[in-house]
Amino acid sequence: MVEIYQSGYLENELDKSTKAILDQIAIPDFSAHFGKPVDHFETVIISDIHLGSKVSRTEQLLDFLERISFKQLIINGDVFDSINMKRLNRQHWRVLSVLRRLTDMENHIEVIWVRGNHDGYSDLLTQLLGIRFYNEYEFTWNGKGVLVFHGDIFDKFTSKYPKISDFADYLYRFSLRIDPKKMRIGRWLKRNSKTFIRNVEKVFEGAIKYAKSKKADIVICGHTHHVEDRTADGIRYLNPGSWTDAPSHFIGFTKDDIAIASFS
Repeated sequence: MVEIYQSGYLENELDKSTKAILDQIAIPDFSAHFGKPVDHFETVIISDIHLGSKVSRTEQLLDFLERISFKQLIINGDVFDSINMKRLNRQHWRVLSVLRRLTDMENHIEVIWVRGNHDGYSDLLTQLLGIRFYNEYEFTWNGKGVLVFHGDIFDKFTSKYPKISDFADYLYRFSLRIDPKKMRIGRWLKRNSKTFIRNVEKVFEGAIKYAKSKKADIVICGHTHHVEDRTADGIRYLNPGSWTDAPSHFIGFTKDDIAIASFS
């Protein structure tokens, strides 16, 4: 991997044609989500990028990372789709390149990677990109404790029935490739899958219970690919979904507000 980086395959900059296109795109102000324009975030949390997958929305992610201003970026699990690095295409390597550039000291940006069930090579990515790796991450925002972890530990079905889970995952991803823009088949599968709905609830319930034991006020998970913002037992639960679904979402922390926002 180091040889690939030294050979220049990991680019330090987006190519000029891409930058020219981005310069013509208006930067969203997210007023619809925060009630006022936001041009900078204290913390941004995304989840489930799945680099190596054919449905990873890497072009949109590159756009997002180039155009959104933030002090801290937390990737809540599943940076990779599998430990087979040969599945990474040029766009996927460019995402890793941008992440590395973000961690350069002069940028004063902190990038945090929280373990996901698809992730591997944590030591390699930490050394190569300068990204800190955690099983779970805690920080304080406006006097409130925020707990971040992937959430797969509460998904018992996936670990108990891996073959069925892999087949269901294959069907869902295949549906995204058939209809990547409107995702009508994928949305229908989610709405009508009892297993999916049950797992979403299991992760939510487990996260609330665990956050309560940790005395956290806010808990943030990924894993389910299901965007959520709800409260139970006085604890706010948020999930930004994934960067394989359209539109993709992120959790933005300003100095005085938190919201899940979409990015197209």
